[in-house]
Amino acid sequence: MIKYAILSILSLGLFSCQSTEYSQSKKLAVIDSTAIENVVVAYEKYDLGGNTSVDNDQKYSYRWSGEPKENSTKFGYFINDSTEIPYMRRRRDLGQTFTYDQEEKKVLSGLIIRTGYGSNVVRSEVYGAAVSVQFFEVTGDAVINDNGSSGDIKAFHGFPSDRHTREIPAIRDDYITGETYKSLKVFSGYNFPAKREFGFENDTITISPANPQVKGRLLHFTFPKEQSIILEPGKRYGFLIMLDKSKKGHGFTLANNFIGSYEGGHGIRREGNGVFPPPPAHPDKPFDAPENIKALKASKLPENWEERLAISPGTDGYPDVDTWRDLNFYIEAVSIK
Repeated sequence: MIKYAILSILSLGLFSCQSTEYSQSKKLAVIDSTAIENVVVAYEKYDLGGNTSVDNDQKYSYRWSGEPKENSTKFGYFINDSTEIPYMRRRRDLGQTFTYDQEEKKVLSGLIIRTGYGSNVVRSEVYGAAVSVQFFEVTGDAVINDNGSSGDIKAFHGFPSDRHTREIPAIRDDYITGETYKSLKVFSGYNFPAKREFGFENDTITISPANPQVKGRLLHFTFPKEQSIILEPGKRYGFLIMLDKSKKGHGFTLANNFIGSYEGGHGIRREGNGVFPPPPAHPDKPFDAPENIKALKASKLPENWEERLAISPGTDGYPDVDTWRDLNFYIEAVSIK
């Protein structure tokens, strides 16, 4: 499969939703590696850096290197060699597609992900925040779009974003088309683990987002068997991790390989209101100025839950894409009997 051709290729498409499932028996907990069991699909590699995150932080800023500098960070995106377009920082749900390659049907029982190793791993206000997971069935043939950059042509967006003075590999803005995502289930009712669960003395102390104790920690979602999904041999699936509400300090990173080697899928995201590329912003105006209405709306995940769930995942993103990325993840499943 390409990472299915040099990746083999995947993303975007039609979409349908099913109802959200709630249960008191669901749990999101910090675990150690000895608690991993019943794994049917996994990718265990990850980089020791980066801040790729599940992000529903209420903080606003412009992506723009020009004047004025106030409320602006780094770079916008480019439409040619020199024209930079400012936009507003975007919120995102983050996840991964995978192939179930076991010989028998099984019931999805758990998902394990790992926090990252960067400088903004667990933001200050995310402890206890409501978290959900959406699962999809993935179909269709994937095709990589190089966004007009290939060979010696620098990417038009993507790390390090500075097209003026830095080399940006052409693959940094590749995105995938051709896939269809059908929503199978949304599991809600989880909360991001409290500080005590990470080993801190109490839940009232202030913890740095870069504290070593929050880096590389395994987060385990459990799914009640009676409400879960039947995984079928040979089918492709995907999941998105979501912070339900937009609030200050709501974000946490996920460990990943930017250039992954998992052949059964790739990273995915749902970003802002799903509009690509982001509408141009006006950094010289307030965020809520009339001139910024479209840019502001595009930066936010919809507050209406059904509208948010109806936005199909993909690999395109600003500033970064997930086309070549793989999360560190473990899928757990048990016998149907």
